[in-house]
Amino acid sequence: VATGRSLELTLEAMTEYDFPMPDILICSVGTEIYYGPDLRYDKGWQQHISHQWKPEEIKNKLAVLEFLVSQEAEGQRSHKISYYLEEKEDRLSRVENILEAEKLRCEVIYSHGQFLDILPFRASKGKAIDYLRYKFDFPPRHVMVAGDSGNDEDMILGHARGLVVGNHSEELEGLRGKPNIYFSRAEYAAGIIDGLKHYGLIHDRK
Repeated sequence: VATGRSLELTLEAMTEYDFPMPDILICSVGTEIYYGPDLRYDKGWQQHISHQWKPEEIKNKLAVLEFLVSQEAEGQRSHKISYYLEEKEDRLSRVENILEAEKLRCEVIYSHGQFLDILPFRASKGKAIDYLRYKFDFPPRHVMVAGDSGNDEDMILGHARGLVVGNHSEELEGLRGKPNIYFSRAEYAAGIIDGLKHYGLIHDRK
């Protein structure tokens, strides 16, 4: 499972919906990786994404933008700075321009028309998926990723087989027609099953 939620919120949601514990959890928009039922933290991934990560400097430079509203404490992580941003005119580009002008290397991810996440430049859901593919030697043809929002875009565009479910947000419409990305008409879990069938990873029982 790859999610934008923190580990704590992910576990809450899994408990609420009686969701089985996956072998691997990618949390906080790809900045944290946990393994197994004991939730072993991947310190190697943390060390990798920490390169040139300057969160305090980023927050200080962006403080001049009055339209940025910091998310609650539970939304902030050691390798994720999160804001609320109502996208109007050139607000997102102003954020990106400041970071570029200050030579602060980072990944800027905007999703659901209101959530702005700033991550280390080596981090994202897609980069975490690639890291795990190499670590466990999964060939791309055996990996499918599914998403519904802007923070899934780089994962869907990555080196695995991409799926956009029917209940996706408008932010992913730009991926339509790109190679190796399938847009399902089915929504939620039904869309994922449809994608697995489309790529031949599962088959209907005869």
